[in-house]
Amino acid sequence: MTEESDTYTEVTCCHCEGLGCIYCDRTGKVMVRRPARKCRHCDGVGCIYCGFSGWAGLKGKYD
Repeated sequence: MTEESDTYTEVTCCHCEGLGCIYCDRTGKVMVRRPARKCRHCDGVGCIYCGFSGWAGLKGKYD
């Protein structure tokens, strides 16, 4: 396994529930740090702290 797959896991975007939106680049999935946890600020609804994905530890576009 690569270092990235050991660190990150793919989860369904909470904003669009997997349908695809601008926050997940229309894939319906986002990469988050393991273990996957809902954002503590919004409890998975979406806010500025989680990039509106609903997940804590969102992988940045250039990470």
